[in-house]
Amino acid sequence: MRAAEVLALWEVGLSQIQAERALTLLAACCPQATRADLENMNIGKRDAMLLAFRERLFGPQFSGVTHCPERKTTLELAFLSAEVRTRAADDSSARFSFSFGEFEFTCRLPNSADLLAAVREGSSDLVTAALFERCVLEKRHRGVEVATASLPGEAIDAIVNEIDRRDPQANIRFALVCPDCSYHWEAIFDIVSFAWNEISAWATRLLRQVHTLAQAYGWREVDILSLNAWRRQAYLEMLGE
Repeated sequence: MRAAEVLALWEVGLSQIQAERALTLLAACCPQATRADLENMNIGKRDAMLLAFRERLFGPQFSGVTHCPERKTTLELAFLSAEVRTRAADDSSARFSFSFGEFEFTCRLPNSADLLAAVREGSSDLVTAALFERCVLEKRHRGVEVATASLPGEAIDAIVNEIDRRDPQANIRFALVCPDCSYHWEAIFDIVSFAWNEISAWATRLLRQVHTLAQAYGWREVDILSLNAWRRQAYLEMLGE
């Protein structure tokens, strides 16, 4: 991406919530796709494309930190994109049937349109409930349609697990162990957060470079951003940056 494109992308995403940022990043890597195409893409396919986009921008290496829920110990993580890449479901709109005991369900995989609609509900519990209602299209017990409230918890868990099984790229988790207290837990890998944080850091560095070069040479922002990264860095090194 050109420097000006990085800043434009960053400016758009600054005021957006996570689900909207995902679509902004996705539009940058799929400029030929319509907004409807992007919104209707299942989350696993979306994340697979964002993973490839991030890999093109920054390479296959990832690094990050997490914290032990028990002792709050900080753990550093280092991994490759291949380690968080799995199978993404191809058909975003296909319905599938699923049975659990005497219950039968018709479902589909969640997409960004579902996330955007669900987050308007507010609390995390309401978001989860809204996603469930949007993606579980039919619920029957012995052939009779039933409400979500009448479903046993085991049936709801079974549906969630089946959706995860059909679209594993949408739910990547690390199994972690604290080196201090041996506490075991799972940490979610969120490619949207990773990619956004790295682009945000990139944009901040660019702005700092623009400030330094403009102050030193009196150049316009557009002229500084038109320089390639190597030439900008050469001028900065001459200034002792």
